[in-house]
Amino acid sequence: MKKLFLAATICTLVSALPAYGAGVSFEHARALMQERADMLKMSQADIEQRQQQVKESRSLSGPKISLNAQQVEGRKDINMSFDNPLAGAGLVQIGSALQLPPSVTGFLGQNKFKIDFEEDISGPRASVDLIWPIYTGGAISAKQNATQAALRQARAGFDKTKDELDSLLVQKYFGVQLARSVEKLRADLLKQQERDLNRAKRFEKAGMIAKIERMSAQVNRDAAERDFIGSQTDRKVAETELADLLREETIGKLDTPMFVTKNLKTLSYWQDLALANNPTLKALEAQHEQARMGVQAAKGSYHPQVYLFGHYNMIKHYLTLPEPDWIAGIGISFTLWDNRDRSARVGSAQALVNKAQAAQSQARNEINKVVEVAWLKSNQALEQYRLSTSSIDLAKENVKLRERSFKEGLSTIDDVNDARNKLIAAQVAQRVAAYRFVVAYSLLHAASGTMLDFMDTFKRPDITVVEQ
Repeated sequence: MKKLFLAATICTLVSALPAYGAGVSFEHARALMQERADMLKMSQADIEQRQQQVKESRSLSGPKISLNAQQVEGRKDINMSFDNPLAGAGLVQIGSALQLPPSVTGFLGQNKFKIDFEEDISGPRASVDLIWPIYTGGAISAKQNATQAALRQARAGFDKTKDELDSLLVQKYFGVQLARSVEKLRADLLKQQERDLNRAKRFEKAGMIAKIERMSAQVNRDAAERDFIGSQTDRKVAETELADLLREETIGKLDTPMFVTKNLKTLSYWQDLALANNPTLKALEAQHEQARMGVQAAKGSYHPQVYLFGHYNMIKHYLTLPEPDWIAGIGISFTLWDNRDRSARVGSAQALVNKAQAAQSQARNEINKVVEVAWLKSNQALEQYRLSTSSIDLAKENVKLRERSFKEGLSTIDDVNDARNKLIAAQVAQRVAAYRFVVAYSLLHAASGTMLDFMDTFKRPDITVVEQ
């Protein structure tokens, strides 16, 4: 009864394994991952921030208009003294003739005029002020170009994160396909070992085989169950990792199978593609541009600053005599001595340019190396897949021969078990080779910045779909 229950459980598990064309495709899984991945949301937020900075920098060359309001408290002492050029011309007599007041006549007779009084300048002030930069020595254009470069860097970072997640999804998605495929092989082997054990028990009872043969069948069956349980664990781990990546509670059927393709193209083709499209290189190019703009901005401090200005007082009642109703003009400012070492500032910015150039050179070497490794691993996996085909064909024929010989009493149960183990080892090796090819092939596309082309591979007629 226990064995029947185990056999029924195995059949249920096998029937529950995914079938091609009946579940979630890789494209759908990719869409789910990109929709829910927090890393992509962070990169997208960085892009939005850089976009706002670009928008902000566009108005740097425009005017700045401000409204100012103040409440002023103060007084102005006015003391003035000047000579009377007509004092000797008989102003006193003229004043008397005109019958002016004695105080005025006496004032006209003085040699000096004196004005001495206090003016209350307290009161509100309100004004509109304008500053419009005309020439800044390239500082404004450097800032604008730097923000544009920062936006390109953020977009390249987003593409890099997306490619890395796509490569990770390839590993997890097809890792589930591999684990489920191996579990199915192990389940089939366990069913065969169950049949062999039952047959061995009947043969022992009939006196056709020795007890040790039946015991060997029992050992082989138990070993197959251990392997099957291990494959179940591997499958559950793979499904858990994929579910975590997709933010799903469980993983159902997956309908994109593992595949191989012989149309791999040359190493130089992939390396040229990577140098033109790799997002890491694009990000470093943007950093280099920002460093160059830093040098331009630093050198701008040696240039004069030319600007337009304007000032309009809105409350005129409290204005003093020197304060204008409005004033406008053009100004120029040139720094003769700065409390910051401008030459050191330029040198620091130039050092960043040198650093960016070195980083670009290092990145090109590393990317070429990554592409070469991925290309070599792809070729190796293709070769392993091809060579495993003959091993599978031989192992299948050997299993048929050993099973027929066992029925005729010419082979032992261990001979049959060895033949089956060789077959399943070859089948697993072929599936592992296909998995390694898919992973290496995706890394090749990710390093080349062409993951969309990898998605198109599933639709190509020249691919070989691996048996699930």
